[in-house]
Amino acid sequence: MPNHRVIIVGAGLGGLALAQGLRTRGFDVAVYERDPHQDARPQGYRIQLDQPGLGGLRRCLPESLFRLCLATAGSPPARVSVRSRHLHPLADRAAGAAPGTDGADRDVPRPHAFNRPTLRRILLSGLGGSVHYGAELIGYEQAADSTVTARFADGRTATGELLVGADGVGSAVRALLLPNAQVEDAGLRLIYGRIPLDGATLAEMPSWVFDSIFTVVTGGPGHPHLGLGPVQFGCPPDAAGAASSPPVDLPAAGDYLACMVGAPADHPALPPFAELRRLDRSALRDLALTVLGDDWHPDVHRLLSRWETDSLFPLRISTAAAVEPWEAGPVTLIGDAVHAMSPVLAMGANTAIRDAGELALALAAAADSGAPLVDAVRSYQNLMVDYAAAVVASSRQTGRERVGQK
Repeated sequence: MPNHRVIIVGAGLGGLALAQGLRTRGFDVAVYERDPHQDARPQGYRIQLDQPGLGGLRRCLPESLFRLCLATAGSPPARVSVRSRHLHPLADRAAGAAPGTDGADRDVPRPHAFNRPTLRRILLSGLGGSVHYGAELIGYEQAADSTVTARFADGRTATGELLVGADGVGSAVRALLLPNAQVEDAGLRLIYGRIPLDGATLAEMPSWVFDSIFTVVTGGPGHPHLGLGPVQFGCPPDAAGAASSPPVDLPAAGDYLACMVGAPADHPALPPFAELRRLDRSALRDLALTVLGDDWHPDVHRLLSRWETDSLFPLRISTAAAVEPWEAGPVTLIGDAVHAMSPVLAMGANTAIRDAGELALALAAAADSGAPLVDAVRSYQNLMVDYAAAVVASSRQTGRERVGQK
């Protein structure tokens, strides 16, 4: 197989999974990330991977890294529960039961809850000098020989046979490739943090928070809600990394409960998002408690009293308008760069990593057969647009029904 070169813009979960999947299949891969280093900003805590995401990881990762991912993840009961603000059960479904997942691998483990920084560190393993930081994409040019050259703000350039935009909701690649593609404000704001699960705190946790892989406590559509997801490591990440073959250097991390307070953006207590981002963490905590109000079950108030103030940060939720299949070429998109969705079904990361697996397989098959890579890109895009549209639409509808998404 020729040593095809692929440029990936964005070192999030989808971009790194794709880099791993192509690297293991003999491609020459380079990843360019706008952030100055891998820990430059908070990107969240808990990630739930169901059938699509776990199948994508299995397709992309060497077996040792896939096993390490599972070893450092937790596997709470594979249910997603919805309760009223007084904790009356409203709904209960199997995790991962979302539209658009029928084509994903079925021979994968049950849903798992991952610590996002740990998972990202595993995905970086072995990529070394292939990941370049401080690289903000400002443009690209396609040449007559079908190659594409990416240009970055600091003057760097990178040329390959394929450029993949894995650069998230604000994708610079999407803005250039599909300038009419729309990403809409979903009308939801979250204040996201965690509750450490250690010693006395663990003993004081109400048992119902561990009954499901994720629980939504809702005041009803158009009202605030609370989201809770436990992350209890199957094995401490540092110990699991040291025991892996080859070893992977993973920072120590303790168990925790991901905890987020959400509300419609027009809630009278919420400031504009630009102002929300400027609040310090103590002010974010006070604001979340104000938004939630007093008329909630005492368990909810006890949980929030354990919220780790230093862990808090705000999020604006976006959702992508549907895109029609576009003409295949030496530039394509994966993940939130093309199908951002609200988190109510926990399918954003799942779908991004599925994209990585589908694209890696398609490109490898084309390379092995001697077919042009553009044929693989066309096949991937047609498949992805179909399954992603179903998940985005389902996330939007569920968000409207459950938490007042636009």
